[in-house]
Parts: sequence; C-alpha cells; structure tokens
Amino acid sequence: MGLLSRFTVRPRPPRLSCYTEIVKQLGVDIVAVARIRALGERYGERFLNRVYSASELSTCDRPDRWQCLAGRWAAKEAVIKLLPPTDLPTLREIEIAPGPEGAPIAVIRGTPWFNCSLSISHEREYAVAVAMVTQGEYGSMYESGDS
Repeated sequence: MGLLSRFTVRPRPPRLSCYTEIVKQLGVDIVAVARIRALGERYGERFLNRVYSASELSTCDRPDRWQCLAGRWAAKEAVIKLLPPTDLPTLREIEIAPGPEGAPIAVIRGTPWFNCSLSISHEREYAVAVAMVTQGEYGSMYESGDS
C-alpha cells in the first residue's frame, strides 16, 4: 500500500488572494467613441462643458481625445448605476479624476468616492467602464478610503 493511499483526499477550497472584498454594487457602461465625437463636433464647447469638468477636458487634451472623453462618459454612466435613484447627480457633477495612486476615482459634487473602484478601457471604436462598490453602505460616498 502506497503512502498516498493511507490518506483521504479531499477537495481543496479555492485559494483567495490576500486582498479580497465583497462586491456590493456593480455598474458597467459601454459607449461608441464615434457617438461622443459626433456630439462634441456637433455641439462643441456647449456639450463638452455641460458634461466634463475643466480638469477632465485638460486631461483628455491629447491625440486620443475622443477615446479619453468616451471613457470618462462610460465611467460616469457606470457610477450613476451604483447610486440610489433619488437625487442623482448630473454627468457634470461626476468628475473622473486620478486618485492618489493614479487609478481613476469618481468625485461626486466635489467629494471623492473612495469606496468606488473604477476601471476604464478603450478599444478603437468603443470605451467601456466598470464601477464597483466593495465596502460601505449602498450609495455611501462619504466614507474615507481608510475604512
């Protein structure tokens, strides 16, 4: 009888990373870059200033401008999907800004929402964003990143 035959083999539980959190809310949005470009070209500064902050417009002032703006549009829409339906902010009231470590964060009406993780991606014709709340109460944007 071999050494292994003396032991009962039980399935292992799945390995968890050393940093795990429970996802409480998830918002996803995808937008065609051409749609944002068309709105920007048709309505110009009126559209851009109605949707984006001066900081966002400055950040996206680069060769891939329309992809960058489309990514921020998708991120704003993904964030809106996380919030309770009462007193929703406008797209302009949500700013997608670089966080302390460079990853994007949502700033809603001037308050950083540290419990919301954002990911933005572009692929030529489309921009997609995922917003995820991993801690705190539903729609609780006023908790610090320390909790």
